[in-house]
Amino acid sequence: MATLQKIRSKGPLLLIVIGLAMLAFILGDAWKIIRPNQGVQYVGSINGEDITAMEFQKELEIYTDVVKFANQMSDITEEMQNALKDEVWATMVRNRIINNEAKAIGLVVSDAEVRDVIDRGTNPMLANTPFNNPEGKFDADLLKDFIASFNEMDPQTVSQEEYAYYQSVYNYWLFVEQNIKSELLYTKYSALVNASVMSNPVAARNAYNNRIMRTDVLVAYKPYTAVPDENVKVTSSDIKKLYNESKPALYNYAENRDLVYIDYEITPSESDRKAQLEEMNEIATQLEADIDDYTSFIRRSGSDIMFSEVSRSAKNLPYDVAARVDSVQVGGVFGPFYTPDDDTYNAFKLLAVTSGYDSIQFNIMQVIGDDEEAQANRADSIVKALKKGADFVELAANYQQTVTNQWIASDSYEPATITGDNALYLNKLNSMKKGEVASLKLSNVFIVLKVVDVKTPLTKYDLAIVKRPVEFSEETSNKAYNELNAFLSLNTTVDQLKENAEDSDYRLLSYPGFQNYNHTIGGVAKSAEAIRWAFEAKEGEVSRLYEVGNKNDHLLVVGVEKIHPRGTRSIEDAATTLSLKAINDKKYDLLKAEFAGKSIDELKSVEGVVVDTIRFVNFNNDAFVSSLFANESTIGPSVFNLEKNELTAPMKGENCVFVAEKISDDSYSVEYDEKAESTRTRSMSSSRISGQILEELYYQAKVVDNRYKFF
Repeated sequence: MATLQKIRSKGPLLLIVIGLAMLAFILGDAWKIIRPNQGVQYVGSINGEDITAMEFQKELEIYTDVVKFANQMSDITEEMQNALKDEVWATMVRNRIINNEAKAIGLVVSDAEVRDVIDRGTNPMLANTPFNNPEGKFDADLLKDFIASFNEMDPQTVSQEEYAYYQSVYNYWLFVEQNIKSELLYTKYSALVNASVMSNPVAARNAYNNRIMRTDVLVAYKPYTAVPDENVKVTSSDIKKLYNESKPALYNYAENRDLVYIDYEITPSESDRKAQLEEMNEIATQLEADIDDYTSFIRRSGSDIMFSEVSRSAKNLPYDVAARVDSVQVGGVFGPFYTPDDDTYNAFKLLAVTSGYDSIQFNIMQVIGDDEEAQANRADSIVKALKKGADFVELAANYQQTVTNQWIASDSYEPATITGDNALYLNKLNSMKKGEVASLKLSNVFIVLKVVDVKTPLTKYDLAIVKRPVEFSEETSNKAYNELNAFLSLNTTVDQLKENAEDSDYRLLSYPGFQNYNHTIGGVAKSAEAIRWAFEAKEGEVSRLYEVGNKNDHLLVVGVEKIHPRGTRSIEDAATTLSLKAINDKKYDLLKAEFAGKSIDELKSVEGVVVDTIRFVNFNNDAFVSSLFANESTIGPSVFNLEKNELTAPMKGENCVFVAEKISDDSYSVEYDEKAESTRTRSMSSSRISGQILEELYYQAKVVDNRYKFF
């Protein structure tokens, strides 16, 4: 049980010390559980194998718990939830594809190989586990002791909270172990691919030259936009020719849809603002009285900033409060006042002015005892011993605790809302002097603190702040809802939306190629229900009105303009994209005649031609053409083998017709090393080929992603 005690001794520190850096990010959104859609049982399939919603949800919960544990977070935001969903899905897809390929060729990872990685302790995934020695390195013996001790632990002999903590550590380790095994399998598979990639001296030398050679280039160009579109004629045969040449690039590996939508943001009316200002006047009056519980008062006020029991320096206060804090005496109230930058009404009461530090270096030791009295007596004894010159680290070691000097910066905790034990702990540190030792009683434990060093004394403030965003009333919301609904009742198709939205003062936005793995439409939070509708609707249909946004402050209407099914796009579907390329091809044919046989000096007099110098053009990198504000990938290769002052023929660029002249040769100062260059070339080729193979395996796996129906 010694190992358990050692890890447990770090428990309060994880919550109080390590967690302090994360406290500013502890957010209040509750974790969303699965949202079933009746009649749907699967979130997707990989290689024909269905993935059930329950299976995906289980993996998601495990990964979410791991992220919370690793970062000492209690809740996560909707944005983080969506990122986790994507990460879990991507991991499931990759692992199943690799497992399928590995099984086909007899590739396995043994338990002995996993144990070897753990024993060596150098894998990056091991660095963030709780099983590190005093030097901060992973210690396999600590892990083994923990697992043995945990397996022997009797849940009946420890508190429910304590057992849950150890269980979370154990679950975290199982996750790390499984990921090590998956990583080993992927590494083995990649090694097989890499072994098939060879290099040679010629390829190495070419790669070296392409990488280090650079030149200054004089370019004369004329953008395609200089020719009006109506001056070129694109025929159906032109489109058909391009279509046949471009088929691989026109393949849809998943269905996507062209959407149009109205995103109407509800904003407060003038009467809403007037009513809220009256409420803030009342709140400011109430702040002037003696208040027993500021935490409850601030919460009831509707403030965006909760009451924190930790003093804060001016730099970590809202800027509009910091600018006014020195204008009021202790016990005084300032406000209400309006801040246009965040559209808020504000008021605050200055409770106290204290002193503290920008950063504090300290030691901390947890006091162990059978009961509270025993802990208090031992804490007093430890403090007395330290004041007489005992070494903090050696004394902590007697109680099986590892102590290191650690810094804590005010920026890591002051922006957060801190109460209870964490507030006691931080306020105590800020009240101590360099070299001072003290004990502190927290809710369930005594700790001993020593301030080793401090940086930059600061004035700090205890404040009760009310910051309320100006919000729309129910009356304003209902008015906006009814007006948009009335518009929709008369405009029930996409064509009608496109024809009439602007006249009714609604902005119609488009989202071409929308795919079902997107979590929002137009970045509007909580639009998942509208996404589900969009992938069940038919072309031309318009949705009902959705109330979305984090505060139901957006009204969303969606229309399906075009459905692009999985597979090669039809020539009709691709016509718009292809016609743009065909137009530029025709413009090139017209413009190149203006460049033929002319020097750059002669081209300066041609209407619409721009002459520019581009420095450090390289074979491997696109050249940036500043006046076009675009990259041209063909400029570098076109001049690479030219002699100095030699001119290219008229070249077809992505955005223009150009000729280029090499005006200087230069190179990066890198000495040629054939062995190193061969290794570099082989590594880059292997990485590219591995990626291409994975991409091809993904397409062959016919991955179906229907998560949108559930989440």
